Formats: sequence, structure tokens, C-alpha cells
Amino acid sequence: MQPDALARTYHCQYCGDVQQVGVHADQIAEGMALDLSNVDKFLAQLANTLSQGFAEFSHIEAQNVGGVQVPVSIEVRLEPDVFTAVRAGNRAQCFHKKVVRGVALRTTEMPIDQWVEKLLDGLASHANESARAAWVLGKLSGGK
Repeated sequence: MQPDALARTYHCQYCGDVQQVGVHADQIAEGMALDLSNVDKFLAQLANTLSQGFAEFSHIEAQNVGGVQVPVSIEVRLEPDVFTAVRAGNRAQCFHKKVVRGVALRTTEMPIDQWVEKLLDGLASHANESARAAWVLGKLSGGK
């Protein structure tokens, strides 16, 4: 089996079989390179990355500040998990929600670093189930 350019899938030259290689949350974190110390940069980087590759799973609200669109709320739906980050003054409030059949069973506010780790785990899990998501994460992780 021969790896593709991103080393995400392997192709067999004899039978044409294709095998996808798993993605780990650490790989996604490196690709996103989020700045957790600055709420404006954090929300902007997260919104930019998600809008490029996970627009159908993301809802981003922004406000016009001085002629620039600034993200104030980001929601990522990776059923059964829903991740929300909301600008609250000079910090981000981050929530994780478990949803079953459209009903929120539990909502937990989390520190930003734990929230990002949980979000990245969810994205990695989703990528390991979806070839398209894996391709997007390959792009976000520095692949060509």
C-alpha cells in the first residue's frame, strides 16, 4: 500500500483498496495553532478554521467593530456533542452540551483549554468517520 501526499490514506496499486489512517486531536491542535491567551485571536482563528472546513457543522455570529467582522459566538455541532464559545468581555465562556434527539441532556461550562481539547477530540473522531472531514483536517494540519 502506498500513502497519498498527506499520508492520510493508503492506496493498493494491485486491488485498488483504499484505507484511511486515523487522526489524533494533537494533529488538529497543531494545525489550528489557537492562541488561548487572547480572546479576540482565539475566536477569530477558530471561526476562520471552522468556516473553511466545517461550515455545515458550525454557526458563527459576528459583530461589525470598526468596519471589521469580529466573532462573538461560535457553535460547533458534532452530534451528540455541541460546543459553544461566547465572548464575555475580555474572555471566552466555553460550554459543552450533550444532545440526544435535539434535547440537551447536560450543559457544562469548561475552562478554555479543556474545551479546546474536547472539541479537538470531537473533530478527530468525526474525521476518522468521514473522508471529507479527514481531507479538511489534513489541509488544516499543514498538508497541501
